[in-house]
Amino acid sequence: MTKKEHKKQHQNKEEVSRPQSEVVQREEKKELEPKTEADLLKERLAKSEEQAKELEDRLLRLAAEFDNYRKRTAKEFEQLVKVANQNLMLKLLDTLDNLERALNSTKKGPNDYQSFHKGVELIYTHLKQTLEAEGLKEIQAKGKPFNPNFHEAVAQAESEEFNEGTVMEEITKGYVLNDRLLRPAKVVVSKGKPKEQKEEHKGL
Repeated sequence: MTKKEHKKQHQNKEEVSRPQSEVVQREEKKELEPKTEADLLKERLAKSEEQAKELEDRLLRLAAEFDNYRKRTAKEFEQLVKVANQNLMLKLLDTLDNLERALNSTKKGPNDYQSFHKGVELIYTHLKQTLEAEGLKEIQAKGKPFNPNFHEAVAQAESEEFNEGTVMEEITKGYVLNDRLLRPAKVVVSKGKPKEQKEEHKGL
């Protein structure tokens, strides 16, 4: 290779290597340059989009977990109701058996009213105890001041025995279940003493 060819080859190498070095220099210079407001906004937007995506994924997971919890809770509650009903039915079966025996006893011979009455009374007592064990309580009404939260007035009447606004007669018993009103007692409320007696009392 002649000196001229060698020199030309060397120049070509310099020309090839020069653009590469210029690219590196431009990149280094670009990194050293301060970021513009547009660049900062782009970075913030990208970061916000990433955070929004993470929040969306988290919310989807929470929604799925809550839906599974709701379904599981509903199923467990339904199962509890079934078990509670089953337990109550088992307790009432004894009452049903006793009632059947009482009815069958009347078919075997002459009616014995006292025995039949005693059998029915025992059945009533057993049934009442069973219901009370489940949280049922009878509302005491007669002789008590009328309470619209537990009493339903079906009539009013004058009374020498009961003061005005007092329950003087119970038509239908009322009940609460676990301290919550199940059925109000239907009652007759006293209007107080008859007008004639009131006037006589005033005259005295």
